[in-house]
Amino acid sequence: MFREKISFKLTASFVIIMLISMLAIGLVFIQMFRQYAFDSREETMLVRARSIAEVMAENSENFGQIRGLAGTMRFLDTMAEANVWITDSKGNPSTKSGMGMGMGKGSGNSNGQNSGFGKGMGQGQMYNSEPLPLEAEAVIQEVLKGKESVSEIFSSVYNEATLTVGVPIVDSDHRVIGSVLLHTPVTGVTATLNKAVRILAISLFVALLLAIGLGIFYSLLFTRPLKAMNSTALEITRGNYSARTGIDRKDELGQLGNSLDHLALKLGHTINQLFQEKGKLDDIISSISEGIVAFDTTLKPISVNTALAEIMNRPQPYLIEAVEKDLNSLEIEVQLTRVMEDKKPAQVFKDWLGKKLKLTLSPIIDNHGMVTGSVALVQDISQSERLEQLRRDFVANVSHEFRTPLTVIRGSVEGLVDGMVENSEDIKRYHQRILSETRGLERLVGDLMELSRLQSGKIMIHKNRVHISSLLADLVKSLQTIADQKEIKILYQPESDLPSFLGDYDRLRQLFVIFLDNAIKYSPANTLVWIESRIIENNTLSIIIRDQGYGIAADELPYIWDRFYKVDRSRKGLGTGLGLAIAKHLLELHDGKVSVQSELGKGTEIEIKLPM
Repeated sequence: MFREKISFKLTASFVIIMLISMLAIGLVFIQMFRQYAFDSREETMLVRARSIAEVMAENSENFGQIRGLAGTMRFLDTMAEANVWITDSKGNPSTKSGMGMGMGKGSGNSNGQNSGFGKGMGQGQMYNSEPLPLEAEAVIQEVLKGKESVSEIFSSVYNEATLTVGVPIVDSDHRVIGSVLLHTPVTGVTATLNKAVRILAISLFVALLLAIGLGIFYSLLFTRPLKAMNSTALEITRGNYSARTGIDRKDELGQLGNSLDHLALKLGHTINQLFQEKGKLDDIISSISEGIVAFDTTLKPISVNTALAEIMNRPQPYLIEAVEKDLNSLEIEVQLTRVMEDKKPAQVFKDWLGKKLKLTLSPIIDNHGMVTGSVALVQDISQSERLEQLRRDFVANVSHEFRTPLTVIRGSVEGLVDGMVENSEDIKRYHQRILSETRGLERLVGDLMELSRLQSGKIMIHKNRVHISSLLADLVKSLQTIADQKEIKILYQPESDLPSFLGDYDRLRQLFVIFLDNAIKYSPANTLVWIESRIIENNTLSIIIRDQGYGIAADELPYIWDRFYKVDRSRKGLGTGLGLAIAKHLLELHDGKVSVQSELGKGTEIEIKLPM
């Protein structure tokens, strides 16, 4: 886990770079120092070897002074700081530093042919008769060719690296008569190099500790603002758009932190605006009376508004699972698929639980032209369809209501004009029929005009103190004559304690006449009609009219207030179908309410509530 942190990676990288750099610099430095030491030692030995070769060349003519030369060789041994070898022209060692010259039998020739350094060597004793090292053989061969030679090699004699320098001895005739070899181990150089290596190792260790410390410091210096930015980013993802990094730097990290703070500020402002717009959109969608369903690309519903439940006759909350099940029952998958493929809206009409639904399907297209889903606007057009049907029925009913009496009137008038009716009794009967139909037309036109005025709000009521008991008692006396024709009894016992209230006497009388006339008209013979009046809660006057008539089916009760609506079409001749529509508007003028309870074959109960 720790190895995955950027602080560890920065520290490790810093230490590795420092270590590699120090090692590279140290190795290059040691190599340069070693090369310089060897080159310097080599140049010194070459200078000294050349000096010895010049001395030997000057003394090659008179080797009688060899005893003095032996002392000189001992001096050269000290000055050269190396073993000095002198060979003849064949490579045989003639003199070596550390040798002394003594009494002995000489060897040599005087004929001018030098096989060594000439006559006069005499008898003597070698201090050291060790042969030349094998490493020097190659140098001697090179030197005897008249060239200077240098050899840096591991010596089997000293068991370490040695430096061998060879210089030819040339006489006055420019002939090579011998060689001078300087052979020495490089113990001093090696020791110096070893010391330099130790110093380098200590320096590397110290540099490594320093690099670790600096790496940790700088890694923390870099990672601290990164941690702050990471913490701020996490706070932003949790919805805390007020979070800030608090970084006050001028470098790139500071610029990044400032950019993140600016992003949080802008994002918070944007999210706030989006939430406001979403709230407005939710309010708008919730206030829409039509149902709205949003689908994803797999035709699965993902969002609905509250109006859909009412349209689909479902309780709240209307869960997505229930929505999906109901929409599957409507079988609109094919239409939705076609809408998303064609990228064009379409309309579908479906029947649902006695309702007529209109579904407007539209694709949801993003700014790249890709379809991301679809939406369905569900409208309950049952009311509009019913209103359209009412409009058609109204035209048909008005035409029918006018055509029937007009036909009767026309037939009667034609009979009279043509002289087909001559009997005075028949003429009188024809006149009465014309008068009756004319009154019916007048009543129909009056009802239509009354309804039109009520709907337009042009009728003004004149409120006065009205005693409802007196009004109902007077009304019962007037209508009992009509009820007697069907042997129907109207029962009402006036209550003397009912207070008076403000209302329009004529409009209230018209209202109760409509309800009582319907009760008598749509009740069989030998039945009863009851009227009750009483004060109920909230200081409200309740008038109940109950009959033993034919009754109204429950599914037809909501439509009895519509114009020209007749429950039983077979009894359409009993009225115009405008009475209850007029009664509804009269009640609205008095801020009243009406409720109807009815059962087929058992009668109807109407309760009228008027505020006192």
